[in-house]
This record gives sequence, structure tokens and C-alpha cells, in this order.
Amino acid sequence: MMWPTATQYMEAIQNPGTCFSDPELKDDTPAVDHLGMPFVSSGQFAYVFKLNQESGKASAVRCFRGFVGDREQRYSAIDEHLARFPVSVLANFEYDPDGVSIQNQKFPILVMEWIEGPTLDVYIGAVLQKRDVLLYLADQWIKVVKSLRQAQIAHGDLQHGNIIVQNGVLRIVDLDGMFVPSMVRMRSIETGHRHYQHPRRDEFLFNREMDNFSALVIYVSLLALADRPDLWKKFHDENLIFTRSDFLSPGKSELFREIRGISSEHKRLADVLEKACAASPSATPALVDLVTPKSTLPAWMVQPVGVTVTTTTREASPTRVGYSRVAAVSGVGSATPVPGSLHQIPSAQAASVRTAVASNVPSPSHGHFNWDRIITRTFSIAVAFGLTGLLFSPMWYPLIDGTYRDLGAAGGPNTTIWTYILVCLAFGFFRSLYEAARRPSATTSTPYIPSPVQYRAPQSAQSSGVGRLPQSGSVSRPPVPIVSRGGAGSVIASRTRLIYHRPNCDWARKISGSNRTPFTSSRDAQAAGYRACRVCRPI
Repeated sequence: MMWPTATQYMEAIQNPGTCFSDPELKDDTPAVDHLGMPFVSSGQFAYVFKLNQESGKASAVRCFRGFVGDREQRYSAIDEHLARFPVSVLANFEYDPDGVSIQNQKFPILVMEWIEGPTLDVYIGAVLQKRDVLLYLADQWIKVVKSLRQAQIAHGDLQHGNIIVQNGVLRIVDLDGMFVPSMVRMRSIETGHRHYQHPRRDEFLFNREMDNFSALVIYVSLLALADRPDLWKKFHDENLIFTRSDFLSPGKSELFREIRGISSEHKRLADVLEKACAASPSATPALVDLVTPKSTLPAWMVQPVGVTVTTTTREASPTRVGYSRVAAVSGVGSATPVPGSLHQIPSAQAASVRTAVASNVPSPSHGHFNWDRIITRTFSIAVAFGLTGLLFSPMWYPLIDGTYRDLGAAGGPNTTIWTYILVCLAFGFFRSLYEAARRPSATTSTPYIPSPVQYRAPQSAQSSGVGRLPQSGSVSRPPVPIVSRGGAGSVIASRTRLIYHRPNCDWARKISGSNRTPFTSSRDAQAAGYRACRVCRPI
């Protein structure tokens, strides 16, 4: 099965009423750029689109770039674990195996809450001269890492693009590579951003310890920038301040040397990080064993006040680009254009937009090869292939030896064995190249793109888990009078989609365990910010 390109997803999502199976998504409107095309963020495994609801809230729809055989199994395991051990810093999600139709084929999607806020690197760049804010972020980062460890999980790709600062609270997105205890016999499907991961990390490191290195890198970076903001201009690029070259040769790293000169605490942590670079990836100590947060109070009580961070976005108002909903007709992917719809964009202009998108969004078959990974995988595949082939040695040994004899060459056991080894290595090399071609490099990823909004740290708020309650207009999970997660209730709501259903509604049954929220009445659900399902129409 060929997976859709970014352009094909964009063309389909112009018509939510025909491409989505979820009746609630059918009524949403895709966020568009100034040319009227749905704008897309490209990640390692998915294209992310923003869908706006009539209520003013929004959701993020992740459309996957390629095949991962056990993707549904992984998300099911994540959901089951988070239902028992909820972690508020993680974005809510719902996995739909047949969520979107492209050219008469159904593909899975992941519907997530849209988290408003800048990514960590954008936020740091805006508060670089505010030492108290950076120290606050460092303190909050310890709490985030602690909450993950207490839930016995690991994210797998902790880096600036996957950390959103929402109203001063850190939130984590992109859960494709997450580990939960029931995955103990699986391998990782990614090795994370190279500027945050141990230089020798591979897919075999897949346990609750795999975040230790990246968590330490982020903490040391925040701590160093608080006292030495000039390091940002000197070392920041597609990272915070550390790069893979620093991890490969910490003894020769100028950054390590400068961090050690800040204070004794900076030197202690830099020494721990340097020692971790030389040790096994799984030997890195956990951040929570090295440092403790200075405050145990909720984030809303300790975050600095008066902080304003403004971000830019490509999202344009639908009325400015002449966007209106496209009426659906029978047949998958077919639609009738209405006045002012996206279909009325001149064909030449639309073609140029699609060409630009196709050239700027890398496909899984392109990107920079990670040769360290290819070499490692070559030997790994060759050994596995060779050991399996030994079972069939009565078949291939006479064939190879006989071929040499027919050619009049000097054969013998040594020549035959060496030929077999070379064949195994060749198979491993070409197989690893094939894998690399299908898996895009982490350097080709672009960050999760937020909408324009000003983020002001509040002077007062109420506590809700790790962070404070969202302000008006936020799409964060709302405060709710929960009866008991998964228990009985007059209506069942989804914490991701902010919709409530009758308990016997088919769409209520599809709500994942970690997102099920029962209410005693529709009135309670509405008071908490949920709206009624348009299919079952609960009273």
C-alpha cells in the first residue's frame, strides 16, 4: 500500500466532510495559510494539521507518513497505561485506525488536543535575558521528568520541538516513540533527535531509562543559559546549545569547557554528562537522582509574572482567503465546490502551492542518511541473516563450492565461508540502506507550529495537576467534576475532543480509556466545556 504524500493529505483535508470518518471532524474547518491551503507541519512520522471547531477550540490531526506494523498496538498499550497512570504534561490523543480516506483507501490518524504555545526553543529565545524565567523552566523540567518516571514511562524523543510552553507550563507532544511497561519486548521505532540523544543510542534501547540522557542535556542547557545567555548566540541552531559533536568528543568540546567555568554546580553536572557520553546509553543516571526541584508548589504559584512571548504563524483567517466549507456528496473524496471554496483557487496558483509544499516537505524516501546507524544496522542484519542461513548450509555450501570448482578457481572451505560472509554483509548493507531511505532523518523535521497568541504568566490561578488551569480560549483539558474514570455516568465525554455522548453511542465506545470522562448529566458536561455529539444527540 502506497502512503499518501503531504500534498495528497492537504487536498483531502480541504474537504473534511468527505475525508474523515469521525462525524465531529467532518464539521471542523482546516486552518489555512494566506493562499487558502491547509498548512501542515512535517515531523519524522506524520504530517500535522490543525482543525478549528465552531466553538473556537481546535484539535491537531496527525496523518502518518508511512507504515509501522504495530503502530495501533503501541498506541493501545500507551492508552491503557495512561488510563491507570495519567500524566497531565502529555497531550491527550485518540487513535483512529480508519480515520481518513485518500483515493478510496483508509489510513490511520491520531487526533490530539491542540496545545497553544511556542516550542521550547522559541520560548527560550524570547526570555533569554530573564534569569528567573530560565531557572523556573529548569525547575519545572525536573518535575516533568519526575512525572514520567513515576508513571514508569519514557517519551523517547525529548527535544525542543516536542516541548510546548503553554501559559508557562511545559507540555509534551509527539508520542510515537513512547515506552510503557507492556512494551518491554518491543524495540524503539526511532532513536530521537541527534542533538539530544546518546551518540550510541539505537533501537535496542527501549525502556524507562531511555530519556535519561536527553533529560539531562535539556536541564544542563537551561541551567547554563540562565547564567550565560551569550551561549545561545554562540551555540544555538537546530538544538538548544549541545550538539552531537559535543557528545562524541566532550573532552574537546568548547561548550563543555565554558559550562564548567560557570559554577561548581555547573561543573558537577557537566562532568556527569561527559561521563555518560563515554558510558553505555543505558548507564546515564536519572535527572531526578541528580537534582531536586527548588519548589514543590504548583507551576501557577511559582512562575514569574509579566512574561509575554508572542509567536508567529502561517495561519490566516478563512474569510481573508475566501474559504468556505465544501459540500460533500456520495463517494469517497468527491465534493461539489461552492462559491468561495478552495476549489476556486486558480489552477496555476494551486499547482504552484502544491509544488512548493511537495518540495519543502520531505518524504520518507528522502533525507540525510545517518551513516553511523547504517553501519550499525549493516552488521546487526548481517549477523542475524548469517546465523539463520547456517540452518540451510547443506544447501548453499555445495552450491558455492561447486561454482568455484566449475570456474576452475581455488575453492575450499575457507573461500566458501568468506564468500558467505561477504554475501551476508552485502545483504545487511543494502537492507540498512533501504531502511534509511524509508525513515526520514531527524534533521528534516520541522517543529510543531502553534497559532498566534500572547502568553502571559498569570498572577493568580487555580491548581490542576502539574500546571495551572487554562485561561479562556485555551484548548487544554478542562477542569471537570470527574465521577470516576471509566465508571458509570449518564453521558461519556472525550477529554481530547471535548465532546460528550450517550453511553451506547458507537463513538463513545471508541473513546480510549485514558480520555474517558463520565458525567452525571449533560448539564454537568456542558458546564465543563464539552459539547453534545451530533450523532447520538444526548439530552
